[in-house]
Amino acid sequence: MSQTIVRFGVMADVHQDFMYRAEDRLSQFIDRMNEEKVDFIIQLGDFCFPYPENKPFVAKWEQFNGAKYHVLGNHDMDRCDKQTIMDFLGMKRNYYSFDSGNYHFIVLDASHLLLDGHYLDYEHGNYHKHPEAISNLTPEQLDWLRKDLAATDKTTILFSHHNLESPFNDFNYGIKNSDELRAILREANAQGGFRKVVACLNGHNHLDGVKVIDDIYFVHINSMSYFYMGKNYATTRYSEEVTEAYPLLANSAPYEDGLYAIVTIEPGKISIEGRETSFVGLDPVACGHRNHAGGHVVTARISDRMLKY
Repeated sequence: MSQTIVRFGVMADVHQDFMYRAEDRLSQFIDRMNEEKVDFIIQLGDFCFPYPENKPFVAKWEQFNGAKYHVLGNHDMDRCDKQTIMDFLGMKRNYYSFDSGNYHFIVLDASHLLLDGHYLDYEHGNYHKHPEAISNLTPEQLDWLRKDLAATDKTTILFSHHNLESPFNDFNYGIKNSDELRAILREANAQGGFRKVVACLNGHNHLDGVKVIDDIYFVHINSMSYFYMGKNYATTRYSEEVTEAYPLLANSAPYEDGLYAIVTIEPGKISIEGRETSFVGLDPVACGHRNHAGGHVVTARISDRMLKY
């Protein structure tokens, strides 16, 4: 008989190439997940660049004694094309689905530009040059999603790097075609005769929060490492030497400890066991930051939650 309770570990936005001692954070996550004997682990993107010196980082991920899944983040393609990072991480597809116990899980990839009517993969940081064209699910992927949902009778959770709850604009940080995506989810739930899609988990925004739209939970999984405040909030973190080695940290509010969560899904309920830490140095408020983004408060935690469905 299939499992009626499934537990998995989730982390997001560790940013090996931007964050001081990111490998320590990943090690703590892997060690804890092995101790907890969760059914699988998944990381929600912005993992590492496909550099030879990052092979030990990926090898640490591979030390989990169970199923492991990757989601592509935009920064994963900062120094390469999409196929290169997929090969580096051992990914066969950029979007896919899998089952664990009585539950169905779907991984999506919104790292596509829409330029002159054509969908293009993110590669070599090209999305920086076209901010108006970023964050799209391709028509082929949406068609695949519709068919994948129709083919399962299991309660389903979606994973993505970009948040799926809202369209991308000056105030929200979602995908361009979120309206179309959410219409597919509504259709799946209506045709299935039950709440087939119950939750969507994303990274990318380095936030902790949840919204409910169409009776579906949209959950932000905070970054394992830091919140990026912006270039107007520069301050020294750790030391001058560390700041020089990891210049992005000057404009960020790093977390003292790595953030991650253990999610338990069972009939009628999703439980999230999060973690809370503090900021390294001045917190965002002390730096003059507005302390919110995309409708969520900036905080150094992943909240414990019980989400009923």
